Amino acid sequence: MSNPEASIRVKVEVTNPGQFFACCGLLELADRLWPGAEGWFEDGEFCVTCAGTLGELLERLAECKLKNAMSETEHTRFAELTELGGTGRKKLPGAEDELKALDALRREAAIVLGNPFNITLDWFHDDLAGGSRFKTWAGRQSVLDIATAMKTALNTQQWRNDDCLTYSASEIGLPFNFDSDLGGQGGAIDIGFSFDPLAGSALTRIESTARPALELLSFIGLQRFRPMEVRGENRFQYVAWKHSLPIATAMPVASGVTPFCDSKMYEFRLLYRTKYLKSFLPATLSTGGSDE
Repeated sequence: MSNPEASIRVKVEVTNPGQFFACCGLLELADRLWPGAEGWFEDGEFCVTCAGTLGELLERLAECKLKNAMSETEHTRFAELTELGGTGRKKLPGAEDELKALDALRREAAIVLGNPFNITLDWFHDDLAGGSRFKTWAGRQSVLDIATAMKTALNTQQWRNDDCLTYSASEIGLPFNFDSDLGGQGGAIDIGFSFDPLAGSALTRIESTARPALELLSFIGLQRFRPMEVRGENRFQYVAWKHSLPIATAMPVASGVTPFCDSKMYEFRLLYRTKYLKSFLPATLSTGGSDE
């Protein structure tokens, strides 16, 4: 079974779960730009056959609008209540509770990636199918702020090549922590305090280094692609498929639900930095792989 000629090639380390799911995100975006796109993993690269190029896809990602699912009315009301200040809100019955509810919605609402992709990302609310277990950020952190920071860091041209998943930037805010190369670094328990409460002031903010393309694309990839959980254990498995597959077929293969010949299964764990903050740890080749 031979693969077609690849239109897109991206360097990938498949033992980094963040890079793996970022490739899944690339396939998601490619299929939305050029329906019928197919992808596969091959010799340290993720390949896509489609009607476009990597440069076109990454440029469209950088240019598209990102927002959350709040309505314009809700955004306007949030701004009005915030501008009133504490003294002004005290004069309006229920204003503080309304602001608190809108602030929670702003932090937690689904993310919408606009034209030309038009995809709603809400997997972190999915308790039924288990998507929410991969929510790596704490409740007080804003998913909109994290996603926006990662996307804003992609305004430069520097990352738009086949090394996009390892493109690193500093002073861009806190990442999602999908990148397992960063996942094992010191967390709040190791350091003695949490970075998140310090982020509100330039005087106390501690800036980290992150790979914004990896983080954002992995966030997109997790909407459709999920690892298989080993029940009762902190172990998750995914399969790097080696033959060209359309996105609808690649999804169950990637999770290990559908066995696929000559493809390797990898297993990773989540690092619990605190009760709420998590990171992806590096994966290892699973002995329960799908080589058939």
